[in-house]
Amino acid sequence: MTSSSNCFFLVSMVVSLLFFLEFTSTMASTKDIYAICNDPSAINKTFCLQTLTAYPPAVSAKNMDELVRVTLDLGTTLAKERAGFVAGLKKEATFKKYFETCNDSYSQVVNYFESARSQIDEKPHGKDGASLIILESSDYTQLVKDTIGKNTDKTSKRLMEMTLVMEDFIHIAFAAINYY
Repeated sequence: MTSSSNCFFLVSMVVSLLFFLEFTSTMASTKDIYAICNDPSAINKTFCLQTLTAYPPAVSAKNMDELVRVTLDLGTTLAKERAGFVAGLKKEATFKKYFETCNDSYSQVVNYFESARSQIDEKPHGKDGASLIILESSDYTQLVKDTIGKNTDKTSKRLMEMTLVMEDFIHIAFAAINYY
């Protein structure tokens, strides 16, 4: 009887240890998310926390290195969504004169996020290169804002909202790279 209670105790300890390890790895990524979002570069702390804590790959990142990569991948996805939105406006008459500038700008934002993601893997100066690249991408969101900022049509307003969110995300990516 003693051996079965010892076996039960051992199995209980192993299961408890596995739960503890899973819990602490989640805590580590949550701690890293809070660190990024509390960085002054993130600017919009609430948006940062809502975005990263709601994104399963960010929450399940095992370390800061992985969290930075996930953040840059999410930024690429967001930029591609916006580029797709702009591409869909090519034939819209009211947007025709703004199309080329906005289309080129979002293509550049996508390229910059992809480039920053690849820079992170380069040692020892990848972080510095990625940080500069992300900062440069904000020039293109500013160009979109300058191009459509005073327009009152529904499409321009929607693109402006999307651009402001992209701009906030650029600050999150910058904070993640710098914290890394």
